[in-house]
Amino acid sequence: MKKQTTDNINNLAVVYARYSSHSQGEQSIEGQLSEAHKYAAAHGYTIVQEYVDRAKSGRTDNREQFQKMLRDTAKGQFSVIILWKVDRFGRNREEIALNKMKCKKNGVRVEYVAETIPNTPEGVILESVLEGFAEYYSLQLSQNIRRGLAESAEKCQCTGGNRPMGYLTGPDKRFILDPDTAPTVKLIFDMYASGSTIIEIVNHLNDLGLRNRRGKPFSKNSLYSVLTNEKYTGVYIYQDKRIEGGMPRIVDDATFWKVQELMKVNKRAPAHKWSKSDYILTDKLFCGKCGSPMTGESGTGKMGSKYNYYTCSKKKRFRDCDKKAVRQELVEAAVLNATIELLQDDELIEFLIENTWQYYQSQDESQEELDALHRQLEQVEFAIDNLIRAIEAGIMNDATKKRMKELEAQQKDLVTAIANREIARGFHVTREYVDFFFRQFRDMDYTNRECQKQLIATFVNSVFLYDDGTGKINYNFSSDSRTITLSDVKDAEDGEVFVRCVQCSTRKKHPSGCFFQRNLPFRASEITSL
Repeated sequence: MKKQTTDNINNLAVVYARYSSHSQGEQSIEGQLSEAHKYAAAHGYTIVQEYVDRAKSGRTDNREQFQKMLRDTAKGQFSVIILWKVDRFGRNREEIALNKMKCKKNGVRVEYVAETIPNTPEGVILESVLEGFAEYYSLQLSQNIRRGLAESAEKCQCTGGNRPMGYLTGPDKRFILDPDTAPTVKLIFDMYASGSTIIEIVNHLNDLGLRNRRGKPFSKNSLYSVLTNEKYTGVYIYQDKRIEGGMPRIVDDATFWKVQELMKVNKRAPAHKWSKSDYILTDKLFCGKCGSPMTGESGTGKMGSKYNYYTCSKKKRFRDCDKKAVRQELVEAAVLNATIELLQDDELIEFLIENTWQYYQSQDESQEELDALHRQLEQVEFAIDNLIRAIEAGIMNDATKKRMKELEAQQKDLVTAIANREIARGFHVTREYVDFFFRQFRDMDYTNRECQKQLIATFVNSVFLYDDGTGKINYNFSSDSRTITLSDVKDAEDGEVFVRCVQCSTRKKHPSGCFFQRNLPFRASEITSL
């Protein structure tokens, strides 16, 4: 299909909805879609597609319709994804960030029906709070499920997921041998132990007309999953639990461990691939000379050692800037250390907690909407009661019948609207949680890469590097909708203040557009060329 122009797709939107089988039903899906259409109408969007995953958990983004929607963002057919709440995009902060990055790359933005999150630095912090709360709720919700699965594991029962080829589930939910595929598993092990290659085994199985557990021809990948599965020796395995004899044995120990040793010998270590995701300051780091983004790349020294750098994208692409590259570990460590030190400031943390909480409350109109709907419902039910009394008194005609029908329809619509608002409210964020969200950063393991990514994504707006051994960090502590630019930084007065609003020099009262800034010191020797 031919891509539409940007002007054509600006008002085109899609809706994504899902529900989890353990806690919700079809009404949740219909409620989400109904509210999404109302949201679209209110914002001037035309919905061109609905993506729905039924009975799918938000604990993983491995959902068929969800993945299809992400792929479709590259087709240039819509510019907005409308979701019920933040947790519809997944309840793991890393997956949410990665999925949103894919959408942003394709020019598609994400908007939420039940949570108002503006496209501002202040909104970045609020969204991080909501994502953290969604993940917290998901973990709490899954505790009961994990407890039930642990009890099933104690009995060596099937706990769901992909059942290994060669087994069926018996009436008591324990594994039993599959007479059709168990011999195939044994054949695979025997051939590999006898010296056959993976390709030879695959060709032999397919020539015999045998199929894998999905009913498809065998491939190299399907064989690897069989050859490495210790369950075939009769060991029941669930997470860190191992129960010898918990499953019917298909392969003897000697054959299994011989196969493992052969696979080690035959295995070739894949070449290491450098990924942009390893550079946590991507989209945050900018050249202090021309203002262009600095991107990550690797280089090899004279002795063959590999080094990672951030380099000016304008210099790299057009050779139109002479900004020197900077070593990845040096600039990332400097930004992280500055941010960690900043978060030890009690006065600043209290400022962030209070302002984020006040901002969240100002955006949360769900309780007022619920109260108004309940008042309307009370009025309708009062009118119905009066009409019933009139009918009981003998006043029964076409007019009373028509009025009763109207009131009952209105009552049904109000009950549905109240139910939808209750779904939207879900678990409400409290000030105590906002307090916990910010203070948890003090106790995190700062050596953990995921923790480092979360710190940068939540708090850092932009970082500018100069060749004179200095840099500046700008933080997401404002309601300005822009990424801070080089001209903003140059206009800000210089100084060694630890953290301050560069426009009004105060932490507590500042106009819209203020931003906090900290000087980032480097030694001149740390700014090196490739």
